[in-house]
Amino acid sequence: MKIGINLIQYIDIQGIEVFTKNLLVDLVKQGSEHEFVFFVNQESAKIFDIKEHNVKIIIKHFKKISKIKLILYQQFGLIRKLKKEKINLLYCPSVAIPIFYKKKIVTIHDCASLRFKDEVSLISKLYLKLSFWSIKNLSLKIVTVSEFSKLEINKLLKISLDKIIVISEGVPNLVNINEDIIDKTLNKFNLKNKNYFLYIGNQRPRKNIPNLIKAWNDFFDKNNNYYLVMAGKINNLENFKINNIYSIGTINEEEKTSLYKMSRALIFPSLYEGFGLPVLEAQSLGIPVITSNISSLPEISGEGAILINPEDYKDISLGLEKIINPSFNKEELINKGYENLKKFSWNKTVSILLKIIKEI
Repeated sequence: MKIGINLIQYIDIQGIEVFTKNLLVDLVKQGSEHEFVFFVNQESAKIFDIKEHNVKIIIKHFKKISKIKLILYQQFGLIRKLKKEKINLLYCPSVAIPIFYKKKIVTIHDCASLRFKDEVSLISKLYLKLSFWSIKNLSLKIVTVSEFSKLEINKLLKISLDKIIVISEGVPNLVNINEDIIDKTLNKFNLKNKNYFLYIGNQRPRKNIPNLIKAWNDFFDKNNNYYLVMAGKINNLENFKINNIYSIGTINEEEKTSLYKMSRALIFPSLYEGFGLPVLEAQSLGIPVITSNISSLPEISGEGAILINPEDYKDISLGLEKIINPSFNKEELINKGYENLKKFSWNKTVSILLKIIKEI
């Protein structure tokens, strides 16, 4: 079978791109009897540069990449390419899709755009409305990454549970690093010999940054020798009281692994997540996790995390306090994190996806 993979929309590495890259690495190996055609732009070609005998990469070069150009190309140019390449089935790793193309499987990671309507512009809302209509009516199957998201899709999009398959995510394949890379990273961000907690994410409303900073300031009042490192697209902290908070912007994979390894804990107090990959990243490196007791996060973290109420900054602060309390058994929490990871496997995820493809 000739399977197309729609990678036109991606231009940098965030959560969906990490999911997709990990998935594709195993997919092309397990599905060795199939031919996979990656449709990419010049930036996503760098992200998804997977060299296997059954992978063909078709690059669409844009003079200047913009969201609207990428969306329009998927509706017209991509469909022509799919016909030209005689693609039997198209897999879309997110809701970035050719809307009127029928032979597709689509991943919906979450319904955050419906729960947090302020996160998207009016144009994006219209595009998403069309995409969700297409996914409901013109896709062959829908896959999602958690039982929580499956119920959300069913409830908010009125899509039958029978059409939705949970494929979950696997344990992230983090890059290998050495002491030199760790030292280089800590020196770059002025973190050498500093005790810090790590947040990885962005500044969307569901990420709960205001409550995180309130909680941090409450914690800092009694523990002023600790730092909070915030990695990701976080551009507007001017309106907050800042105490030992370093907002370091986007980081590369080596820096991410280094920062995890040297942190006291990951703090991830989201109001809404379809999955929450940073939880598994931290657990895989033996780092304690503090995360929310709502949405998919209890499902994903299992018993390997301190669960807090993300809407109560005092409770978030108590989670931070617990980590530094000498009487708290961090090793037990870390071991429960390792145990939790056994539930997640890219091999299992890909097996389910290939089974769906075969049935279709």
